Amino acid sequence: MQKSILTTASLLFSLMYVAPSYSQELKVASWNIAWLGSHEYNKRKSSDYQLLAGYAKQLDADVIALQEVEDEDWARKVFGNEYNFYFSTKDWVQRVGVAVRKSANLDVVAKEYKALDVSRVRHGMDLTLSRNGKEMKLLAVHLKSGCFTAPLDEKSVLAMASTSDKEIRRKEACATLSKQIEPLENWIDKQAKDDKAFIVIGDFNRRFSQDIANKLSENQGLWQALDDEDNEALWTPTATKNSDCWGGYYKDYIDHIVFNPSAKNMYQDNSFEQLVFKEKYTKELSRSLTDHCPISIKLAL
Repeated sequence: MQKSILTTASLLFSLMYVAPSYSQELKVASWNIAWLGSHEYNKRKSSDYQLLAGYAKQLDADVIALQEVEDEDWARKVFGNEYNFYFSTKDWVQRVGVAVRKSANLDVVAKEYKALDVSRVRHGMDLTLSRNGKEMKLLAVHLKSGCFTAPLDEKSVLAMASTSDKEIRRKEACATLSKQIEPLENWIDKQAKDDKAFIVIGDFNRRFSQDIANKLSENQGLWQALDDEDNEALWTPTATKNSDCWGGYYKDYIDHIVFNPSAKNMYQDNSFEQLVFKEKYTKELSRSLTDHCPISIKLAL
């Protein structure tokens, strides 16, 4: 009788027991591979794809937010068959995508975030990544180019000069980027409300270091708009570092990885890296390789 009771108790305990979750290292990167697609601007030769593939192997990331890549067929020219690819359907060769290494054993739920398309601009990709009982949200973006430091509030944008074609394009870029703030904030607010760990990653086309140095207000700076009173304590390692890409040709980062506090708790200290190309800068080489050097971080997931 006593043996039977012990056996029953052991069985009940085993049914109630849940294996503890554990963490593994996950390397997450962002890379804008300029005009990697069928557009006439892509003049790459076979040797250029081999060079890109060599840097992709050196990057050795598990998850890579991609910008300016047309689709998975073009992505495979650089990354081979080791990844699954999740791409937006925006009818434009400069699409946003995410590459996820098959061997990373991640469960992936991917959907397009079309709300960023406020005026003929690129969609985002919204991914839920889970492993070992842990989950993280990721939004891959490529925001409107051409308004890197100017204030984004309506009054400032309306006051911008518009006498030359260059000035008109810059003013239009700032107006479009300002419209992307609301859908970006909405995505962030939803994750914060649901208490999700999340990162927003990609080409923001915005110098956050300058937003901060210029002490722009919440309705003027993109960084300040995202790191508002509802989501304070967002963090990105790129705000306080200089870019060494192409010999520091542009010292301020426009590619960023933005963490909320829960995701920051997963961040492995000092793991931020920029993969700098060894070739010396020329305009031609920056087109055949790419003008953006990949950035990466490591997480415990």
